[in-house]
Amino acid sequence: MIEVGMDERGTAQMIAANSLRILLLDDDKFTLELVGDMLLELGVAEVIRAENGEQGLAILAGLSSQPDILICDLSMPEMDGVGFLMHLGMQGYVGDVILISGAQRHLLSGMDMYSSKLGLIPLGTLAKPIARDELASVITRFCRKNERRI
Repeated sequence: MIEVGMDERGTAQMIAANSLRILLLDDDKFTLELVGDMLLELGVAEVIRAENGEQGLAILAGLSSQPDILICDLSMPEMDGVGFLMHLGMQGYVGDVILISGAQRHLLSGMDMYSSKLGLIPLGTLAKPIARDELASVITRFCRKNERRI
């Protein structure tokens, strides 16, 4: 659901104006491509993709600056989303995260509290399959929240 008073074009313009860089973690290649393409269509400047938590940590270590938002699937092989979030918390990472999963929504809401206790900033949780309007709403909320910082 796009925010009241904003059409899809206005949402994309707002997102594009923020030149967002997002790290997207998901082991499902279809979801990785689909959500990555949705983000680009919504106006995100750069989408960096990782297939698991270990790859995500390696990518983060190689970046000169942290991404604006991390979008992380909870269920991945090798290092799942929970392990990834724990590593970030132990490293003192402070950043905005969106959690995604095929799990039931009430399990996702508990993960919001968990990520917050790790020092991360939970932007929201999205159940798979990811709906474009829900994704747009969470990204727009991030943009509005950060308007005051600019």
